[in-house]
Amino acid sequence: MSTQRPKTLSTAKESFRASAVSADSRSEVMSHSDSDEEWEPGNEDKPASDVTIYNYYNMGPAFGKKFPLPYIRLMIAQVVKEKLANKTYNQSEALKWTREVADDINIKMKGRGSSPRFKHVVNVMLYQQTGAGCFYGARAIWDELSDDYITFTFDGGSFICIAAVFGCYQY
Repeated sequence: MSTQRPKTLSTAKESFRASAVSADSRSEVMSHSDSDEEWEPGNEDKPASDVTIYNYYNMGPAFGKKFPLPYIRLMIAQVVKEKLANKTYNQSEALKWTREVADDINIKMKGRGSSPRFKHVVNVMLYQQTGAGCFYGARAIWDELSDDYITFTFDGGSFICIAAVFGCYQY
């Protein structure tokens, strides 16, 4: 090998290849790329220009992707009417009915009613209709732009059932 420094880039590449081959002749020398004509010093430090970076952290639901209230209202009405139609109030059965209605609504919410990042709470209240009034109130601290709720009231003649579903966006 010569002790002189190569004067051009092509002679530097050739001397590097020659030293690599002579250093280990038992194994094949594999180059990084077959086309060394485009190689320039500092080329490996340039950032890739064809990479697109997306922000995957959502600050809220997408436009028009709020809690699906119309669908949930129809689903609640279907479940409540199916479970409580043609029934007369019975104190011993009322607890079982409310549990069944809440469980069925919860199962359907997990299936088709829920959106990807919404969490829901189901609340069902059933009381005997004896002429006295009842006030059902709900209060929560939430984001009014993304969170919402829906209620459905069913009059069964001898009882009234109120079912509510609250949907909260998980940030």
